[in-house]
Amino acid sequence: MKEYGYSIDMPHAAARVWAIMQDYEKWPQFTGPMVTGIRVLQPGDASGNGLVRSVNYKLPLGLRGQSIETISEVVPGVSYTYTSRKGTVGKLRLEKINEIETRLYFQENLKLNPPFSWFEGTLRKFMEKYNRKTMLNMSQWLTVHPDYR
Repeated sequence: MKEYGYSIDMPHAAARVWAIMQDYEKWPQFTGPMVTGIRVLQPGDASGNGLVRSVNYKLPLGLRGQSIETISEVVPGVSYTYTSRKGTVGKLRLEKINEIETRLYFQENLKLNPPFSWFEGTLRKFMEKYNRKTMLNMSQWLTVHPDYR
């Protein structure tokens, strides 16, 4: 399993960042080019625990992947964990810097099965690059849409 993580400072209130992270209908507007589709398969409870989502994404060399992920350990407005059926575990956490700035922490333990595991280092770098780009795109989307929540 390969682990990676990063943090990004965003010029947005934590409540806005949390809201867009939970708004799966809006994801197609900022998750490209990596995520090519997302569907909520099971809604989960009022906090989001138990939500199951299907995420389709691009891989190097024109390959495509799919991850069925279950959301758990939700602390509304602050953090959640997702676990894929294949064993990848990701954690997102928001830290309020002040009223209008938020630090997003992202950590993922990437689990790949053969033949993808043979290219774990390359795939980890690819996933890290595009997951980070997705978070930056999300911040940019919030900047362009100041009236969003």
